[in-house]
Amino acid sequence: MNHLISQVSYPVFLYMTLLFFLIASAFSFLVGIGLALRSRRVMRLFDALNRWISVRQMIKPLTMPHDVEPTLMKQPVWLGGTITAGAAAALFLLQDVDLRPALLLFDGSLTPLEMGGIADNLKSFLLVGNAVCLLVGIAIVFFPRTLSVVERYTDHWYTVRRSTRPLDMMHMEVDSWVLKHPTSVGVTMSLLSVSLGVMMYSLLQSLPA
Repeated sequence: MNHLISQVSYPVFLYMTLLFFLIASAFSFLVGIGLALRSRRVMRLFDALNRWISVRQMIKPLTMPHDVEPTLMKQPVWLGGTITAGAAAALFLLQDVDLRPALLLFDGSLTPLEMGGIADNLKSFLLVGNAVCLLVGIAIVFFPRTLSVVERYTDHWYTVRRSTRPLDMMHMEVDSWVLKHPTSVGVTMSLLSVSLGVMMYSLLQSLPA
């Protein structure tokens, strides 16, 4: 069944990819002609598209810490009991579970030995993760002070906004160079678009019906 799906999906994916590049080449050809002719509409299009939208400002609420622990710890017995029961049930159910059938989606791209290794590693990861959850649940109910000591070393906030700040800045060097030399850029873009479009069209025609 999976082999049949791959036989159907790959040609469809290849056809849609070639069609996308064919449409993109037609669009870039028109833009290139507009640049070569110094069309006012194309220049206004560049001005309209060159807008700065701050992604950092949009995702700022997601990069700030939100402490839900005071609310959750109002009922430590219920919280710890739920985590302990869920982790214990998961550990019990994972003992005799074979995860290889869940990896049948990769049948054909992975050998049975590789699928077995991935299944074993995934099962070990789930067992270790649920064992840690079991210890956390027990600590919440019976050893809250010990859990507080551990949280002093684990509850740290790491922000990525400072390291990703350069990605949020506009870089207009290429746009400025294009607008300074619209004729040469437009002619070059049109020629490249024509060659790309012809190649994509020939590849589409060579695909089996």
